[in-house]
Amino acid sequence: MAEDFTVLITGCDTGLGREFAMQYARDGWHVIATYLDHANRIGDDEGGRLMSHAQLDVTRFHQIEALKAHLGDRPIDVLLSNAGIGLDIRRLGEIDYDYFRQMYEVNTVGPMKLCETFAGNVAASKLRRIAIVSSRMGAISLNLTGGHYGYRASKAGLNAIVRSLALDLAGRGVRVVALHPGWARTAEPDAPVAVEDSVAGMRRIIGRLGAHDTGQFYNYDGAPLAW
Repeated sequence: MAEDFTVLITGCDTGLGREFAMQYARDGWHVIATYLDHANRIGDDEGGRLMSHAQLDVTRFHQIEALKAHLGDRPIDVLLSNAGIGLDIRRLGEIDYDYFRQMYEVNTVGPMKLCETFAGNVAASKLRRIAIVSSRMGAISLNLTGGHYGYRASKAGLNAIVRSLALDLAGRGVRVVALHPGWARTAEPDAPVAVEDSVAGMRRIIGRLGAHDTGQFYNYDGAPLAW
């Protein structure tokens, strides 16, 4: 039964993370929803009795370790690394290197620490799955327009982490996948993909992960993506 399963989701303040939390809760999962700002927590009338909440900035390792201490050895069936930042619009010659570094901290280093910290919890679960929301902008072979240096680099690094995690955790039965959510309507109302559809598609991929999927990169509609 779904109520036997637990998912831990980062970045539930808005957009994809919030929708992930809501969809899993509606389907009867135990949801551990984390927020950059706890003031953004999903209300009990929306999330229901199966949702718990924690403040978590993935760049603050002590917060990750505090959440680990709180959860102890509790099994986590799906670890869903969703928190990330973008809006990297500076052109060559105008790069904001402070923001460049911040993107690496949030999009690359933070997810690595998250996965390392909770790998044992995932390995102890029934489903044993790690899903990482990446972006096709991190796919080197698909870069045909240039620009977006910090964002592309941070997501390319994240994709490399996915591949290594898949290899290192295979012996413990953990399946690891990178997901592209499509151009979803998280910040731009004219984007072509509804947030609900993006999340539902990614959940379908997570739900059917087999051993042959581990270490792969998929679009939200299930199509494989090049690295």
